Amino acid sequence: MVELVAEHGYNAVSVTALSKRAHVSKRDFYKHFAGKEECFLAAYDSIVNDALRGVLAASEGEDDWRERLRLGLLAISGQVAHSPETARLALVEVFAAGAGAVERMLRTNQLFETLLARNLAFDGYPQLPPLVVKGIVAGCSRVARARLLSGHPRQLVLDGEELMEWALSFCDEDVARLRGLGTTRPPLHVVAAEMPLGTMPLGDERSLILAAAARLASKEGYAALTVPRICTLAGVSKRSFDAHFDGAADCFLATLKLLSGRTLAAAEPFYLTADDWASGVHRMIARLCRHLAGDPAFADLAFLEVFSPGPEAVQWRSEMIAKLAAMLRREAPPEQRPTTFAAEASIGAMWGVIHHFVATGRSAQLPAAAPVLSYLALAPALGGAAAVDAIVAEFGGACDEEIGGHLDRNLTA
Repeated sequence: MVELVAEHGYNAVSVTALSKRAHVSKRDFYKHFAGKEECFLAAYDSIVNDALRGVLAASEGEDDWRERLRLGLLAISGQVAHSPETARLALVEVFAAGAGAVERMLRTNQLFETLLARNLAFDGYPQLPPLVVKGIVAGCSRVARARLLSGHPRQLVLDGEELMEWALSFCDEDVARLRGLGTTRPPLHVVAAEMPLGTMPLGDERSLILAAAARLASKEGYAALTVPRICTLAGVSKRSFDAHFDGAADCFLATLKLLSGRTLAAAEPFYLTADDWASGVHRMIARLCRHLAGDPAFADLAFLEVFSPGPEAVQWRSEMIAKLAAMLRREAPPEQRPTTFAAEASIGAMWGVIHHFVATGRSAQLPAAAPVLSYLALAPALGGAAAVDAIVAEFGGACDEEIGGHLDRNLTA
């Protein structure tokens, strides 16, 4: 399974090919597995167990928490760098193997979160909020996945120390001041999205097709997307559809790009019109959280259904994280600007936390997570204490209506 997935991708693997590569009959294959998905999950579990054992072995007997963290990160980086085929199955192809595989991945992440929290636990250490721990694991996964997708897995060996520095930036006792912050004032209450998925503006033929794909996918999931159904709902011919898209998957990804672009466009002014960079980052993140909470159909598409089309969607996700990381860095003062590495790791961390909320059916609670998400974005650039100061200052200042009025005045000017 590992070999075939590395060579051709999960979707191209068949039981016939697996049996032939393993030198067993198909009858023998079915003695052990119900099908290729069960075989894939068994391979995935084996890879994860080896990774966990490697981390435990690397940090065993070490008393200093910083050194435990460093050794654990170096162990994971080394495993990915030296066994990219197995790492690709667990970090990339898992998204193509269906909802069951993605659910298994979420449970695996919880194991690594528990291990990380245990490695950081010692007398006098400020306990990190669970969402920050979740973000660190998600950020590390993002870095490893990006190296695999770019074809440079061995770069992770060199990334080890920078990854360590990034993770350590969150280990500050001031993080405790964020507890409960997101539930203390009206600005973060859920409101309807400015332009919910179901009200996409219609115009030319391509827009009609995209709107139809969005409605179908939001109501019935990606599996419901077929070219005939999209054409019927959009009121266009197949010839017209073919003139714009190379199938349902291509249409779905185009829909995601359109919707995500509009979502970012709605949030960006809150970033650009703030008095300082850190405040702008927090306001943009808070706005994105509110938008996702107010438009759960889009949240499901962007964070759950996105994996259904396969490798192309994983690549879209990676490109989206890189785009958000570039936005994070763009307006930062030189002395506060995070490195490209840190920015992408932080956006990956935020993406992982948001995915957790959406996958567990708690999109409506995302606004309350905005302070922690902002901390994940700001701490590597400002330091933990300064990041908390910037976020807390936002909650001690203007109410949301005042912020919106300030935004409107700036846009008018």
